Amino acid sequence: MASPERNVQLRYIILDACMAKARREESVIWTKEALLTEVNRQLRADNPATKPIAMRTLEKDIVDMETMYGLRIERGRVGGKVHLTYAADSDGIHRAHLAQNELALAHRFIQFMDRFKGVPAWDWWIRSKSALQGQLGLIGGRLREEKWKPRIVDATFSKDERRWYELLVRAAYEQTPLRMAFAPGMGDRLERVSFLTDQLIQQTDGILALGAAWDAEAESFFHLVVQLDEITSIDAVAVDWPEGLVPQAFNWEVHTANRIALTPGVVSFTADKVVPVRVWVSSRLAQRFLKEPMHGSQDMRIEHAAKGVIFNISLVPDEQFVRFALQWGSEFQVLEPDVVRH
Repeated sequence: MASPERNVQLRYIILDACMAKARREESVIWTKEALLTEVNRQLRADNPATKPIAMRTLEKDIVDMETMYGLRIERGRVGGKVHLTYAADSDGIHRAHLAQNELALAHRFIQFMDRFKGVPAWDWWIRSKSALQGQLGLIGGRLREEKWKPRIVDATFSKDERRWYELLVRAAYEQTPLRMAFAPGMGDRLERVSFLTDQLIQQTDGILALGAAWDAEAESFFHLVVQLDEITSIDAVAVDWPEGLVPQAFNWEVHTANRIALTPGVVSFTADKVVPVRVWVSSRLAQRFLKEPMHGSQDMRIEHAAKGVIFNISLVPDEQFVRFALQWGSEFQVLEPDVVRH
């Protein structure tokens, strides 16, 4: 169940999006009644167990947003009903003016976090720092209203990724098993497992949870990769998790490094064979892979052949590799092994 604090912030985000849209589009009108319906709809979509809020809660949220974020919310009348919108395009909880003490705290926070610069896997902070500085007006001062626009367009969580990410991260660090339901490939079939999260990994097509699951019928553990977008529910209590039993350690780093990308589903050890792979790449595309290798095993010693370059890599030539190869069309050809040659 979502915490009350999270629900409050989520309500602010929903209201912010509604009033920003009303400001941008004259045809969009949000009465308090319509806002209440929309907020409750999105709260239920985020968590079906969430109780609907009352009108007095909505009214308090609006007043609190004005006070906390310094927002200017205009109230007009259409058909005898009050409708709400932002006073200017620059209004919004993500573009709110900070008080001097808040600005000082923001600067101190950024300076503190910069102490970790260079730490492995710290790229997320580079993106976050830049976004914070731009969003809060800490770079070059605040632009005039007519010139304000987002300057960073970054990857964002899907609704389901946002819903499950924090819960799975906490479970991974606390090593707490969860009861999970998911729809493989988003089909009609629903799988339910008790799942112990080991890692979360970001791929091009979304976030994956890697971990161990318990098969109650076989009374054994197996390793599983689940896409967050395929998860339909998570229960914080895994009632059938075997007490006193611990899954066999599994090296996800090696498993991941041996592939172009991970495939959701049960990990099959029989198919887990790394083999030498030779690929021909056009001269134009080769420049890309010389700067950014296609895989960690790529041998930088190359062979020139037929207006292109032959690269040697070592990995598991699974469906993800085939998909990777096909995306480049005629500029990328697999020469070996024969099973994936095209």
